[in-house]
Amino acid sequence: MNIDFKKSNGLVPVIAQEYGTNEILMLGYMNKESFDLTIKTKVVHYFSRTKNRIWKKGESSGHIQKLIDLRVDCDEDTILVIVEQVGNTACHTGAKSCFFRSYLNKENEKTIISSEIANLPSKYGNFLIKAYKDCCQEHLAIMSKDFKDIEVPLVRVHSECLTGDAIGSLKCDCNNQLNLALELISKEGGLVVYHRQEGRNIGLVNKVNAYNLQDQGYNTVEANLKLGFKEDERNYIAVEYILKDLGVKKMKLITNNPRKINFFENSGIEIVERIPAITKINKFNKNYLQTKKEQMGHIL
Repeated sequence: MNIDFKKSNGLVPVIAQEYGTNEILMLGYMNKESFDLTIKTKVVHYFSRTKNRIWKKGESSGHIQKLIDLRVDCDEDTILVIVEQVGNTACHTGAKSCFFRSYLNKENEKTIISSEIANLPSKYGNFLIKAYKDCCQEHLAIMSKDFKDIEVPLVRVHSECLTGDAIGSLKCDCNNQLNLALELISKEGGLVVYHRQEGRNIGLVNKVNAYNLQDQGYNTVEANLKLGFKEDERNYIAVEYILKDLGVKKMKLITNNPRKINFFENSGIEIVERIPAITKINKFNKNYLQTKKEQMGHIL
């Protein structure tokens, strides 16, 4: 798709529309560079006239607009992007906008929808499960049967990894960490929150693009940065909601990630103990784990 940016002095107006609801979420602009980044990363990038730079929707908060479709009108002077907005809604127009929520309807806060609790027998043991829908992401709480009776439960916040969790990829330690957590809560009681933010919240398409860059010699952090993302795009707002909904005030957190520790401590949930999530290293994930330790500060 070719657009003549010179025709409009380098900037083309953009309308962002939410997939499924058709609500207008954002009115903005793109230049050639932000347009190319949007096509390449499948995440909408805008050009800020006031700041004279490219910015990604919600880059300071981690909330992003994933590209579903892109259309251009017949005169090639307006772009329509159909998006899936991930995370806490933070847009500039429409009923979900910051302005609307802050000034016009203060009671119209973001709503997380939850399911009833159901039984889930598994190879690890018998669990209880409860699902949560946060905008376009759906998360799962997996609880031991005695979870509600435990004052300080074991808790693991596990970020979605389709390649590891479902296929058994050896490029990461995700599947091993999930297995470890499920075994621990089955034996000792606790909770695993399956956090649906694939690829540190860049999505599956961009995660595979990052894999391609890793094949070329980039590490995981370098690959994310080259694709136009931060090293870690995840946010834990929905997880905080889930933990508080389930009555968690104190926990033994199963993690190696200091960012998770800091977030939950700041949210008012007491971390009584950190339980390491250390699993076997193999020749395929050795560099991945080294990058986690050296560049992301993971405790390994």
